[in-house]
Amino acid sequence: MTKNYGPENTPEQLLARAYGLRGDDPGETLQLYADWAETYDQTMLDGLSYSSPRRIAALAAATEARRDSRVLDVGCGTGLLAYCLRAQGFNRVDGLDYSAPMLAVALRESRIDEAFLRDLNEGIEMGSECYDMLVSTGTFTHGHVGAGCLPELMKLLVPEGCLICTVHRDVWVEGGFGTALEALTEAGVAAIRSREADCLFEDEGEPSGWYLVVEKLPG
Repeated sequence: MTKNYGPENTPEQLLARAYGLRGDDPGETLQLYADWAETYDQTMLDGLSYSSPRRIAALAAATEARRDSRVLDVGCGTGLLAYCLRAQGFNRVDGLDYSAPMLAVALRESRIDEAFLRDLNEGIEMGSECYDMLVSTGTFTHGHVGAGCLPELMKLLVPEGCLICTVHRDVWVEGGFGTALEALTEAGVAAIRSREADCLFEDEGEPSGWYLVVEKLPG
């Protein structure tokens, strides 16, 4: 891809704009991703060496042997993670996102099969035990989605299905993720199968997030 950024839209500035979002201003979030949808891939891959989609897809492939599993990419954006999942052989990948323009790109590029326009902060309402696996990266981060959605996400999974995702290190405590996962574990709903600190972008000097595999327990 050829880099073609305006003076106020360098990759670093766009990422800072995303990290600076306020959770109490949904209009600001929607406007950012509407503006960014057509250049998001270029910014994240060429500009910022975004590596977590590839890493989560590899983790999904190592966790789930069946490639016809029903997978939902939570906060899919333009479908970068879904694209990596398909490269791993997964052939049934849907996408859920807050941004209609982002979902439109993911559909246009044939990265997802079905699109669900949902606000994770407002509830999902998609039924229960719909998916064998949930994946997500870049969603549980600054100014985006808090941990309040985790119980509802777990309901989407079949028993023994897994949520495989990243959580930015800065929101592990502030966003309530550590507390929420502990509550799900103590309630016998889920078990954390692995939690590893690592970089979300290739050029980072130290780990910026957690890579998680969370299994839904039979109950």
